[in-house]
Formats: sequence, structure tokens, C-alpha cells
Amino acid sequence: MKRNYYDLDDGEFAAAMAASAFAICSLEEKAGFQHQTKTRGSVIRPAETEIMTITPTTNDKMQNGISRGSRKAENEADAWEKAQIAKIRKRHDELLSALLAWENEKKMMAKQQMERRKNQLELAMKRNLQHYKNKLARIDHITKGARTQAEEKRRYEESIVKEKSNKIRLTGNGPVTCFCF
Repeated sequence: MKRNYYDLDDGEFAAAMAASAFAICSLEEKAGFQHQTKTRGSVIRPAETEIMTITPTTNDKMQNGISRGSRKAENEADAWEKAQIAKIRKRHDELLSALLAWENEKKMMAKQQMERRKNQLELAMKRNLQHYKNKLARIDHITKGARTQAEEKRRYEESIVKEKSNKIRLTGNGPVTCFCF
């Protein structure tokens, strides 16, 4: 079943796929960066070259390094991150399946076109061979007719020569040649 994105020209479709892949990579990189900033201890920012460290104090009501509210926030952050990554992967999988469907359709169309051309070439070769056979048959027919005519002419000319030679034998005179002016 064709979808509307198949209606795009090959170049437009390729550009759309490249833009989609770039957007997905950007989202994945952003998600990876956010994951790095959520880790406890150090925070890395791309604009800064220094690493800032956060040290827990006893006055912040932190017991064993993490408070209950912070655990809840961390669990929510992890759940949100997993949901976002799942969405990204789902979109990525849909994109890959769309690419695969497009690729398969294009390959199938190319194969059908190749088969059509192959059949046309085979038909043209059959026609050419038949034309060649017809030409040979016509040449054979003409040659046979010409041989028959040549044979008949030879027999006729030989019969004339035999008649004249018989006359010469009967009369004893040679053939008469006329020198008319």
C-alpha cells in the first residue's frame, strides 16, 4: 500500500530522509547530554571547560548522599528519559521500516523494468532471427529460379548448336555468316 511520502521525487525523498535522520541524531545526542548532567557529582557544560562539583552537606537533610525528594525526582527523570528514548527509538524504527519499504518498492520496480526490457530484447531477437530466415529462404528461392533459367537457356542454346551441326553434316556446308553493310 503506497503512502503519500512515496509520491515525492527520489531526490526529495532522500533529502527528507536525511533531515529526519539528522533530527533523530540530534535528539539522541541531546538526550545523552541531559543524561550526563543528571549524574550525581560533576556537571559538564559544553560552553565551560571547568568541571563544577557539588558536595553534599549535612544541613541539606541528605542522608547517605540522596534525600527522599531527590530519589523521587531522579526516578521521575529516569522514567521520563526512558519514555523519551522509547519514543525516539519507535520513530527511528518507523523511519527504518519506511526506508525499507521504499527501497523494496524501488528495487521491485527496477526489476520489473529490467524484466520488461529483457522480454522486449528477446522478442526483438526472435523477430530478427525470423527476418533472417525469411531473407535466406527468399535468396534460396531466387537462386533456384535463376539456376533453373540458366539451365533451360543452356539446353536451348545447345539444341540450336546441335541442329546447326546436323544441318552442316547433311549439307556439308559451314555456317553462313552475313556481312551486311
